[in-house]
Amino acid sequence: WRSLIRMDQEQARRLFSGGAFLVLLDVPQNTEIGIDYNSWRSGPNFMGIKMIPPGLHYIYYSAVNNTGQAAPRTGFFHYFRKQETLVYRWDANNEDVTDDGVTMEMVARISAEYC
Repeated sequence: WRSLIRMDQEQARRLFSGGAFLVLLDVPQNTEIGIDYNSWRSGPNFMGIKMIPPGLHYIYYSAVNNTGQAAPRTGFFHYFRKQETLVYRWDANNEDVTDDGVTMEMVARISAEYC
């Protein structure tokens, strides 16, 4: 799915340098992932959502089975701080995200490498 978000280069630079990052590891392909009013289907290289403006946002997701049927939407609210990196892993057994196994060292490494 294509995002409907449009922005000029200055706004993009400002969000990249001051926005937050949501890193979602091990999300299965074709999972519906969204933030606020925008949603996408995860692809083979999906790692998360970047350039999130600081503030309160609703993050949601729906697992999809091999026939393309989506599970009920699950989500959470999170208040993103400027330049925050939030890291979760996909829990295939519960079809949900978790921070189990996500260490501060892992967050620091991901922040330094990708954000």
